[in-house]
Amino acid sequence: MYRKPSYEDLELRCEELEQRLASCLQTEEDLQFSEERFSAFMENLPAAVFIKDVESRYLYVNRFYEDIFGTREEFVGKIPLDVFPEKTARSMVLDDQEVLFRGYSLREETVPDKSGAERIYQTHKFLMNRKDGSKLIGGFALDITEGRRANEALEKSEATLERVFQVLPVGLGLVQERVSQWHNNAMTEILGYRSEELRGKNGRVLYPDEEEFRRIGEAINEARLNRETAEVETRWVRKDGSIADCLVRYTLLDPEKKASAMLVMAEDISFQKRAEEERKRLEAQLQQAQKMEAVGTLAGGVAHDFNNLLQAILGYTQILLMDMEGSDAETSNLKQIEKSAQRASELTQQLLTFSRKVESKLRPVDLNQEVSQVRKFLERTIPRMIDIEVHLQEGLWTVNGDAAQIEQIMINLGVNARDAMPEGGTLVFETENRVLDAEYCYTHLGTRPGRYVLLSISDTGMGMDGTTVEHIFEPFFTTKDVGKGTGLGLAMVYGIVKNHDGYIMCYSESGKGTTFKIYFPAQETGNVTAEEDPEAEDLKGGSETILLVDDEESLRDLGKDLLERFGYTIITATDGERAVETWKEKGADIALVILDLVMPRMGGKQCLEVLLGMDPGLKVIIASGFTVDGRTKEVVDAGARGFIRKPYELRQMLKEIRKVLDH
Repeated sequence: MYRKPSYEDLELRCEELEQRLASCLQTEEDLQFSEERFSAFMENLPAAVFIKDVESRYLYVNRFYEDIFGTREEFVGKIPLDVFPEKTARSMVLDDQEVLFRGYSLREETVPDKSGAERIYQTHKFLMNRKDGSKLIGGFALDITEGRRANEALEKSEATLERVFQVLPVGLGLVQERVSQWHNNAMTEILGYRSEELRGKNGRVLYPDEEEFRRIGEAINEARLNRETAEVETRWVRKDGSIADCLVRYTLLDPEKKASAMLVMAEDISFQKRAEEERKRLEAQLQQAQKMEAVGTLAGGVAHDFNNLLQAILGYTQILLMDMEGSDAETSNLKQIEKSAQRASELTQQLLTFSRKVESKLRPVDLNQEVSQVRKFLERTIPRMIDIEVHLQEGLWTVNGDAAQIEQIMINLGVNARDAMPEGGTLVFETENRVLDAEYCYTHLGTRPGRYVLLSISDTGMGMDGTTVEHIFEPFFTTKDVGKGTGLGLAMVYGIVKNHDGYIMCYSESGKGTTFKIYFPAQETGNVTAEEDPEAEDLKGGSETILLVDDEESLRDLGKDLLERFGYTIITATDGERAVETWKEKGADIALVILDLVMPRMGGKQCLEVLLGMDPGLKVIIASGFTVDGRTKEVVDAGARGFIRKPYELRQMLKEIRKVLDH
C-alpha cells in the first residue's frame, strides 16, 4: 500500500542529492571532473532534475525531465511561462521566489506532461552557490501520481466501508482491552449513548453487575486462548438505566497477538426475548385453560351420574317420610339420610357450577348493590380484627348476571380471605368500569375486547406461592387441613365467572396477600330490577296421563311413584325409541311427555324431533342435570315447552308440569 512520504523522508533524500550536486561544484578540482561522469550521474537519477538561475530560466534538465516534459532544447534558456500553462508557470515562479527567500521549498504540484496529461509531483527546490558566489536554484521532482491516486482510492474505500458499517442494522465496535475504540450508529442506538460518550469508555459500565462483567470476560479470554469467536447472550445497561438483552460476538482481529483488538458484533434481542417469554406465558395460559376445560368436562360427567344416584336416594327418602309419622326413631334416621343426601347434592351442584352446567337466572345486576349486601353479611360473620374496606365507582355499568351466584363468589372469596388472615388484616372490595382492548385480550386468553365491570377482592393475608396459584381453581384442591374444606369453593367461583362469560385472575405472593380480579361483561342496555320472592304455593297435582322417559330405572320408578301420589297417571319408557312406540300406541291419551336429554341410542333431541313430527302440538318437558345453555338450550328451543332440572325438586317439578299443562 502506498504511503505518502513524510517531510523528514524527503529532506533526507534532498540532503543526499544536495551533497552529491554540491560535491560536483564544491572545488575547482571537482569542477574538473569529466563531463561524461557528471552527465552519467545526472542523467541516471530517478527524478526530474533541473537547475535554474535566479530569474527562473532553465539552465539544465536531465534525461528523466526530458522524458516527462519535453526536449532540452524546449527548456534550456526558457522560463516556465514559455513552456507550461500560465497558471502552472506562475505558481512555479512564485515558488522559485520563495526558494530565493527561504533557501528551500517542498510542495506538491500538478503539472501536465508532454502528452498533456496532468501528473502529481512532489518537488523539492534548494539554493546552490556558484564559484563566483552567485545563486542558482536546483531541484528535482518525484512523480507521485499513482501513489496519490492509490491513496485517494484507499481513503475513498475506507470512507465507503465506514458508511456501510454505519448503516448496518447490527451493532459493531472495536475494543482494546475492553475499552471502546470505535463503534457504528447501531451500537449507539442499542446503548443509548452519543458517539463521543462511547469512545474510550470501559465496558464495565455496560453490565448490570460485577458477576456478569466477569462472566463475559471469561468467555472473551477463552476465545483468545482458542483463537475463535466468543458468542454469548448478555444484558447491557443502557444510558437511561433500562436493560437490553443482547446476543454478542467477540472476534479477535489478529489471533497471533496476545493483546489484539476485538471486533464486537451486537444484536438487540430484547423484543425476541420478550416475545419468547410472552409465547411461553400464553402457552401456560392455554395449557391451564385446556386443563380446566378437561377437568370441567370430567367433573360435569361425574356430577351428572352422581345426580341420578342422589335422585333415587332423596326421592325414596322423601316417599318414606311422607308415609311415616314424624315422631318415631325411624323418621329421625330417614331425616339424617335426607340431610346427608342434600349435602351431597350441594357438592354435586358445586361440581356442576365449576363445569358451567348449572342453570343461571340472568338479569341486570348492580354490582355496587351486591357488594354492599355482602359487606353487611361478612361484617356479621368474620372476626372484627379484620377490617372490610369498600371502594365503589359511581356510575358503574350494569352486568347481566345471577345475583345469587355473584354473591356466592364474594362470600366464598371473603371466607377464604378470613382464613388467610388469622391474626387480622384488611379485606378490600373494589368496583370499576373497564374497557379491554385487543392488545390486552391478546395476552390474556379467555377475554374479548369490550366493556367490562371489574370486581377486585384483595386481602393482606399470608398469600400463596406460584405453584399453589396454578391449582387453586381445580376441584378438590385445598390448602386447608383435612375436614376443614372440600376444595370446591374456588372451583365454584371459577365456574360461575365462566358461566357469566367473565374472566378471573389471581395475583398472589407468599407473605404479600392475594388479589382476585373478576371481569364481568357490561350490559349494553337494561335497568336493574328488584327480584321478587317466589310466592308460597301449595303442591298441586292433576289427573292427566304423563309419559316419563328415562334410561335410569330407579329414576323412572321414583318419578312414577311421586307423580302418582299427586293424581297423575304415569306411563314409562326406557329410551327414545320406546317412547316413540308408546306414543304411537297411546298418543291419544298422553297429555304430556317428560323427556330425559341424555339417553343411549335415540337421545332426547332426536326423540323430541320425531314426536313433534308426529304431533306438532305435543307438550314436552326436557329433564336434565345440565343448565339451560348450549346443548340443552338447543333442545328446549327446538320445541320443548319447559325444563326440569335434575335431581328433581318436587315443588319445582309439580309447578312446571302444571304450568305447561295449563297453557
